Amino acid sequence: MSQIIEYNENNAKDYEWFDGFAVIRFYANWCTPCIQNFPVFEQCANQISTQYTALKFGKVNVDASPILTLRYNVYGLPSTLVFYRGQVVQRIAGVKSLGELQAIIQHAIQSHVTQD
Repeated sequence: MSQIIEYNENNAKDYEWFDGFAVIRFYANWCTPCIQNFPVFEQCANQISTQYTALKFGKVNVDASPILTLRYNVYGLPSTLVFYRGQVVQRIAGVKSLGELQAIIQHAIQSHVTQD
């Protein structure tokens, strides 16, 4: 079972300098689609984390972390970014079903694992 960590400007280095994959969801408490779709993100995290060891899941509140929001050019919510060794390798905009989210994340991971 994967723990979804709340990131902000003070602890973002944990995923920015992580030597593996990090899947980070940018959200806001006032964003209804963000709140409604969060259980899908949690379910995805729990299922995918059983397949990969070097993988972190987290979330960033855009209102509490405006610097991170601007750094990664997050303009629409929810936005999910897949990082590999600190670099954004995939952007997922908007609400996705569990199957869509898993397929996109797994494709991003597999395409970078095979390159190493």
